[in-house]
Amino acid sequence: MSDIVEEKTAAGPSEDDAPFVPSGAPMPLPAGSAVATDPAVWYHLKATWTDDRGRTATGYAYPIGENASSSFWDYVCLFAGPARAGALRFKLSEPDDEGWSRWDIHDDAANDGYHLSCKATGWLYRASAYDVRFRIVDGHLYCNYWSGPVGSDYRSFLISAGQYAGMDLPPFTCELEPAG
Repeated sequence: MSDIVEEKTAAGPSEDDAPFVPSGAPMPLPAGSAVATDPAVWYHLKATWTDDRGRTATGYAYPIGENASSSFWDYVCLFAGPARAGALRFKLSEPDDEGWSRWDIHDDAANDGYHLSCKATGWLYRASAYDVRFRIVDGHLYCNYWSGPVGSDYRSFLISAGQYAGMDLPPFTCELEPAG
């Protein structure tokens, strides 16, 4: 049986958040239509979510900051509007035997070499270790070591304000757009 994380993300991101270290077998890919991708193409993650005012918003995944001088710089947030400079670009590996892909990230030359991962509390971030994989199925993003789709929630108390992406949050719908 998998060692699936059951810790909830009720609190916002914290300076004490540790990376999620996978153990055990990953979860099976959820039933449904998985998005097909080309491992030679860089993509932007485009999402639609409900914002902190209850309105529908559409936008793209961004890092909260460019480097460690910004608080929570490595966390992934959604910002409404068209993709612009600084939007995270993802290159997805060929799916593994279970159907999951590693999402390599390149947002600028200083931050090359990261991939999408989860903190132990479920918040998504740019990681340099611990291989967690993802896949979009029926318009929702899933993680291979967490049950349920990725969601987002606006957080601003004692952290950089943003629509943070993570697990056990109101789910968003998403798609991949070629980053050009």
